[in-house]
Amino acid sequence: MQMKSIEINSGTDCFCIFGSPVNHSVSPLIHNAAFREHGINAVYLAFEPPSIGEAVASMKSLGIKGASITIPFKIEVLRYCDTIDPIAADIGSVNTLINRDGLITGFNTDGYGAVRALEERKVTLKKAVCMVIGNGGSARAIAFTLIESGASVIIAGRNAGRIEHLAEDLRKTAPDTQFILLESIDQRIMESVDMIINTTPVGMTPDTGSMPLDIDLISARHAVFDIVYSPHMTRLLSAARDRGSLIVHGIDMLVYQGARQFELWTGKQAPVKTMMKAARGHFHHTK
Repeated sequence: MQMKSIEINSGTDCFCIFGSPVNHSVSPLIHNAAFREHGINAVYLAFEPPSIGEAVASMKSLGIKGASITIPFKIEVLRYCDTIDPIAADIGSVNTLINRDGLITGFNTDGYGAVRALEERKVTLKKAVCMVIGNGGSARAIAFTLIESGASVIIAGRNAGRIEHLAEDLRKTAPDTQFILLESIDQRIMESVDMIINTTPVGMTPDTGSMPLDIDLISARHAVFDIVYSPHMTRLLSAARDRGSLIVHGIDMLVYQGARQFELWTGKQAPVKTMMKAARGHFHHTK
């Protein structure tokens, strides 16, 4: 399908991403491609605000129609929403804002994006044991949605207090949720794990030499999903592929959660193929 060109003018709606850092964000490419395909007079920009409170206030004062929220604001932003979608409230994390006449509603599409990425790779979630590395907003959303999909979850990380807190929150829904310090993970534990999901920024550009988990703990029995999408092939995914694991790229989650954002913002069906092409084209050009 040929892209429709859009002339930016005084009637152009503005959407954006708030986070830090966002200089590597592919979201503007994905959303602007979707707006062009649908012929929507809108533009999507990237901002690094000093605080999320000021950023949400700017949405109201400037009439910014919607925003994506990324690290480090996904949990803090809840206090600045006028209303919160029940799923996002249950998760305790927001990655999407809609501005309706100055009232800001918070949603969460992270879990949806992660599960869709896994399902597209034919990963079975029902009764799967998933080790989620991290304790931030993405970890919270993904773990909650995995549980809703019938999986059981082990939260892994370096901060005992934080991973225990997240596990306790998840136990309200799934009493069998466990937590473990990364340094305590051994081969015996990994034999019971079906899937490893990294939700931390470890391995993200420019820190591409790092891994969130010891290579020796990964085997062909594991599906390995890294939500880091820059670089496309993180060290974790490369090591997992070499060990025979099924791997899932972070860009897939980014596109699927972005597609859901687009639908929330516009009420139109997201052009997923166009969004995926824009995202993958970026990595093809930046290799």
